[in-house]
Amino acid sequence: MPENRKTELRVAETVLPLPCFFPSVSSVVKTDMTPTDHIELLGFSAHSLFLISAYDVANCTYQDRKRIKTALDKSKKHGAVILMDSGNYEGFWKVDKTWKADNFHEVVKSCKNDLCFCYDNHNPPDSIETIAEDVIARVIQDQNHTNGIVCPIIHGETTLLPGSAKRVAEQLSPLLLAIPERELGKGIIGRIRTIKKIRKSLNDLETYCPLHLLGTGDPVSIIAYSMVGADSFDGLEWCKSVIDHETGNQHDFQHWDFFRHQTNRELPENFPHKQSVLMHNLNFYRQFMKELHDAVKNEDTETFLRRYTTENQASLLVDAIKQ
Repeated sequence: MPENRKTELRVAETVLPLPCFFPSVSSVVKTDMTPTDHIELLGFSAHSLFLISAYDVANCTYQDRKRIKTALDKSKKHGAVILMDSGNYEGFWKVDKTWKADNFHEVVKSCKNDLCFCYDNHNPPDSIETIAEDVIARVIQDQNHTNGIVCPIIHGETTLLPGSAKRVAEQLSPLLLAIPERELGKGIIGRIRTIKKIRKSLNDLETYCPLHLLGTGDPVSIIAYSMVGADSFDGLEWCKSVIDHETGNQHDFQHWDFFRHQTNRELPENFPHKQSVLMHNLNFYRQFMKELHDAVKNEDTETFLRRYTTENQASLLVDAIKQ
């Protein structure tokens, strides 16, 4: 059996409290800001961790590459942890069949990062054994092309995920093991049940393996999944809406006037509207994750969950969590 649940993750010279949330940057999000703009804003805000896409770095202009390098250098001076995704998410949704592992390797060698996810397989095999073999081979191959730490991503049919995760973790002892939230089941209750099975499977190992969920940025989902053993998350919600600090609910950008009083941090005069909203959202996640970390550490997550849910919602979630 593993040690007790980890409450921190050591990456390079930085210690991240767990659970943690990486705001994601992706060109799949259609706004009037580019991925480069988002990366610069994260640097300006001195946010302690975030995820960028190798695909977006590879497909930006020379000028944008210079801007990204400057922003990442600034973030590293603040001690930020930079997580790089393989770019397959963007390649998949943009139906770009030219995006290959070699493109990923070129970026991961030249662009600053502390962690990266492996070049994952969106068309995985159909058994626990072959899924694990495929993921392990990809991690080993990618590790030969970077000085950073490569973490596995597991895709597969929902029922195969617990066994596949255990086999991969047993062989690699990864710093993080990632699974896309969308592959955990159809709804939040089903996903809670799948995460419980994955965590139970991982806890059969000698050492604790932190579980990262790809594409999870909804506050209620983050709390519920943390309660059943997920440790790390990334998501795009921070740059797609305005978040009400009191409820965690997401609103259209035009509604920021209703919530701007919740942001205490002073912004430069004439700071652009969209960037102001995103700073407001980053402030929410910074405080929200700190409070969630404390709730997990103090074993008081149910109280924290009830702050962001109705009585009926909390009852449904807690029943699934305790089953």
